[in-house]
Amino acid sequence: MRSAFHDVVNDAGTLMEARRRHRSLLAELPTDLAIKITGRLAATLERPMDDLRALQASCRCMLRLCGEPEVSRRVALGWFADDMSWDDPGYATLIGHLTKVGNPEGCFVTRMEVAFRKGTPMAPVCTVELQRAAEFRFNLAAYVAAILLYRANDGAMSDDATRRYMR
Repeated sequence: MRSAFHDVVNDAGTLMEARRRHRSLLAELPTDLAIKITGRLAATLERPMDDLRALQASCRCMLRLCGEPEVSRRVALGWFADDMSWDDPGYATLIGHLTKVGNPEGCFVTRMEVAFRKGTPMAPVCTVELQRAAEFRFNLAAYVAAILLYRANDGAMSDDATRRYMR
């Protein structure tokens, strides 16, 4: 009976040692590299918020990494289309957070809602966020920004930006 107890204790010790070793390998990565890896992972997750929460719960290092704005910038908003609707308060919170950290799709959705709230595009109000999304090579945002800038006809700067986004 005593040997069974010692086997369990030894197994638990081995498990704890393995966990310590795993954590140290993760913590040894340079922070910027770990953030890039986590960001790429976030871009490919089918259920990003659930999966990122699960990663955050796994260890302190992942909690810190998943909280980085760079990771939220990479989240693909398209994965939420089936699970959430535009009138869901959680969706509004998510869009607000993603816009705040500079997620291109979040910026696009927010500015489109502002631009067309009253049925008439308000180009000066929304083009800043659309241009920000376009800088991240979000092609749909670049196209809409170009159209709104063209319609606003604010002068040479708008014309130059319109040409750049249409390319």
